[in-house]
Amino acid sequence: MSLEEYKYIWTENRKEYVLVKMKDGDYSIFNRMDKIALIIEDDDIYDAVINEMLKSKCEIVDSIL
Repeated sequence: MSLEEYKYIWTENRKEYVLVKMKDGDYSIFNRMDKIALIIEDDDIYDAVINEMLKSKCEIVDSIL
């Protein structure tokens, strides 16, 4: 998959997805409605999605609960 295939996360569905700040300073991507983590097997794509979410000022939370 390519970064373009995940664009919906920081564009049209940006209210549904949040970044959860982990204790080690990294981020996890969660669907806030379902409370389910988004798993992207390609680490480079995963990091790129997080960077795009940060650039787009998507919400960052401490917990998904």
